[in-house]
Amino acid sequence: MIEVLEGGLQTTIQDGGRPGFLSRGIPPAGAQDFYSLSIANLLVGNDLTPPPLSRADPGAAGLEMVVKGVSLRFLDETVIALAGADMAATLDGTPVDRFRPIVAPAGSVLKCGTVKSGARGYLAIAGGIDVPLVIGSRATYVRGAQGGLEGRALRKGDRLTTFAPAAPAAALARRDLAGLPSAPEEPNVIRVVLGPQDFMFTAKGVETFLTAEWKLSPVSDRMGMRLVGPPLELHPRPDYLTRDAGSGPADIVDDVIPVGGIQVPGGIEPIVMGVENPTAGGYAKIATVISADLGKMGQIPPKGSLTFRKVRAEEGIAIIKDIWQKLRDARAALDAA
Repeated sequence: MIEVLEGGLQTTIQDGGRPGFLSRGIPPAGAQDFYSLSIANLLVGNDLTPPPLSRADPGAAGLEMVVKGVSLRFLDETVIALAGADMAATLDGTPVDRFRPIVAPAGSVLKCGTVKSGARGYLAIAGGIDVPLVIGSRATYVRGAQGGLEGRALRKGDRLTTFAPAAPAAALARRDLAGLPSAPEEPNVIRVVLGPQDFMFTAKGVETFLTAEWKLSPVSDRMGMRLVGPPLELHPRPDYLTRDAGSGPADIVDDVIPVGGIQVPGGIEPIVMGVENPTAGGYAKIATVISADLGKMGQIPPKGSLTFRKVRAEEGIAIIKDIWQKLRDARAALDAA
């Protein structure tokens, strides 16, 4: 049993999410930074968190903490691991490192503070958090009051239970990252595939998008991450589009919005859609963030800077397949040790 002493700014239970239901108005949710939750789960012997939209088993549920972390009291001995943003965590007042398993004795208190770098911290607990499955996942979708603990963020006084750990604490405490990096390279470079409506932007507009330094607006969340930077030039609108979709320079007839899609309302302040994205929208999407870099995007802090780099769709697919294979290989090696 785990007692929540402080809920943090927004701490939610997340796993790999529930992809495949956008047509029914249900976004996938799940960890915004799947890689960080996956390596935290790896360290405590849990099932891995799969890449976004992969249709794989969602893996073990852990905690996603945004900007300011949670405080917990562990009523039973367990093993935990922290990954993602540095939240200056302490266990019974002693600083603890990220990216390694930590034995938390019965009665011990974990305190996670305000982020020192990054934006989202992840906590995995041996066995994984035990809450009911909703459409095949334990992930919290707050706007839909779905999944997690009563469909909401954690708050003081909540109590959490976990499934049985995969091994005794002493064995789990010997695990490591098995050669995996603790975070992706070039954290502020976000790779994108142009489209689906990049043709609405002029060559100058696309070049501006790819060469400008963008800053993350504080008006950002798991649904969308708004960027501040130069305006993006669009082609003149044909009459039929004005008639059918509206007079705004980037207005289109509503169509589906992919996770990672980058809408540009009015040609200004692009919005990168997160894992709780709306199912449809009426603005041109200049590009789509590749699945492998959705976690990078989720770790950009408010007012943090980033740039975009164009890749081909085939490259994006190869990158995420390689990451997932390396995670599974590391899990197999540790389990066999």
